[in-house]
Amino acid sequence: MDPLSVTASVVGLLAAAGKAYALLETISSIQNAPTTIRDAQREIRHTEIALRSLHRFLQKLDPEPFHHASDRLEMIQVDELRVVLADAMLLFSSFESMLQSLAGRRRLRVSISWTRYTKQLDEHLGKVERYKSSLTFMLSILNWYGGVSDSRFSLKEN
Repeated sequence: MDPLSVTASVVGLLAAAGKAYALLETISSIQNAPTTIRDAQREIRHTEIALRSLHRFLQKLDPEPFHHASDRLEMIQVDELRVVLADAMLLFSSFESMLQSLAGRRRLRVSISWTRYTKQLDEHLGKVERYKSSLTFMLSILNWYGGVSDSRFSLKEN
């Protein structure tokens, strides 16, 4: 496993999630914004928590050659983690483009077209939830299998 490339992917995803959250914050200020916007903000925040937990885990690995963590790392195939991270990058890129389009519209036009955007938001939200679930499950395997009781790796917000 190349921890540098995985860590770089996680850092990139954290930045993308932060941008998506900021765009959602802007959009939520529009009058009559659907509850889907707040749901999406919550899901993005929860995804950021899982990403930060994975980032902390990767930072604590012994790079020569992951002595104490190698058994845990073998529980998750590198290709599986890479697929999840690559899919997440595509998802956040698509989500950000859609949010930028929505944020760039005039307030009146956005209010009129909530129905169309709500459907798109729901679709993206479902994908974010699935991605977060995969990531959380992988992190849980790493934590459980290795008997990690250190709070630095738990799924909680700092």
